Amino acid sequence: MQVDFKFEGKSIRGYVGEPVAVALHAAGVRVLSRSFKFHRPRGIGLTCLTPLCPNCQVTINGMHGVAACEAPLSGGETVRRERAWPNADHDLLGVIDRLAVLLPAGFQFRHFSKRPRLAHLFEQVISLIAGGGRRPSQEAASGWLRPGFGHHRIDLLVIGGGPAGLAGALAAAEAGLQVALVEREDALGGSLRAETRIMTDSAGVSDAACKLVSKLSRQVHQHPRIKVWTGSTALGWYEGNVLPVMCANGIISFEPENLLISTGSYECPLPFPGSDLPGVMLAAAAQRLINLYYVRPGHVAAVVTNEEYGYIVADQLRDVGVHVTAIIDSRPEYEILADEVAKLAVQRGTRILSDCLPLSIRGRSGVRALRVSRGVGRRHSIPCDTVIVAAGRHPADELLLQRAYHGSTLLEIPENVAALGHDASIPIMPGVYLAGGITGSFQLADAMADGAAAANAILANKHGGGQ
Repeated sequence: MQVDFKFEGKSIRGYVGEPVAVALHAAGVRVLSRSFKFHRPRGIGLTCLTPLCPNCQVTINGMHGVAACEAPLSGGETVRRERAWPNADHDLLGVIDRLAVLLPAGFQFRHFSKRPRLAHLFEQVISLIAGGGRRPSQEAASGWLRPGFGHHRIDLLVIGGGPAGLAGALAAAEAGLQVALVEREDALGGSLRAETRIMTDSAGVSDAACKLVSKLSRQVHQHPRIKVWTGSTALGWYEGNVLPVMCANGIISFEPENLLISTGSYECPLPFPGSDLPGVMLAAAAQRLINLYYVRPGHVAAVVTNEEYGYIVADQLRDVGVHVTAIIDSRPEYEILADEVAKLAVQRGTRILSDCLPLSIRGRSGVRALRVSRGVGRRHSIPCDTVIVAAGRHPADELLLQRAYHGSTLLEIPENVAALGHDASIPIMPGVYLAGGITGSFQLADAMADGAAAANAILANKHGGGQ
């Protein structure tokens, strides 16, 4: 259903449930914010869908610092951009970017170390320029109050609603365990919600990945022994196996007998000069735009990659009318041609620049061209308005790292807590299991098998008289 909302005095139409950032992107708004220090333009970019993304923070209904890529549209909101004067499109404070060489990290501490009063005054100036330290409106603050919902003991707590978490929750619930499943996003399915290519699940059924995880999600929602908490985030993992979870209506404290961590993975940014400008985005962000929200990322795209996934997303971009002008691949040509998906792209006439690296982005507030280096002394400028980056994934292991470095001398988690290839049936500590993308299982069938293996290990341990 379409609804209207106010954006800096203008009325914009979007769809209920889609993120505010997507509605703005569809309306042609590319600059969503400005960076804290140098006031560089920011949009749906290289850190979207990764932890603590600051690129699209806006003010919604008087609440500052709301991530527009995660704020669902309901209609009637008042939205404005932050950290800019007079506005984000024409920010006069952007002149600070020209002075970057004079403002290294921590410069204020060196210059004002012997003048505490002047240092305090300058801190206030920095806070004003950075757009921080502002109080929300009283109405907005009251809407964000979160009461405590008490302490809950449960047989199994699953953190992460991707295919591994879904399969693990179902297997445990079918065996009689009471399960709580916590998912940070508003819907289950993980990154495969936006994946339209054909995959095979652990039962041997082949279909579009998004359809398979949708079916799995419905089974989880309908199971009487599974309680699902979407739009909820595990805030930490503490002694006594206590995990407080922030949900839509309050904070719940879980103390599970067993814990399955299936937080998945996220894409690695590929930093190069200008890679933070609007129009440069991760492949997963582009995939969500086109397959979940039916919004084209741009009109002419260059894809920077070193893996098969970049070619897959390039095909999906073409399917929605985006012209893929070139694929820039850092691998040598013989390695690219050994990849079946890349070989198909070559046969279709796609321009592929092998052994090639991005140098910089040309443009002030958005992408106008991508400069690349190919071999020794060979440089090209590729006109485009969008640059898609697919450069590998990193396990979403923040919860594990927080627990490992919390200070407990009783917890012994290996330094590489999310080691690729970890056997999901082997606990990293008593009652705690890893499954799915966090251990490198990126295929649907493998992730589901991981989740089921972890659940079976929990059941075997329980029936065998263990913890």
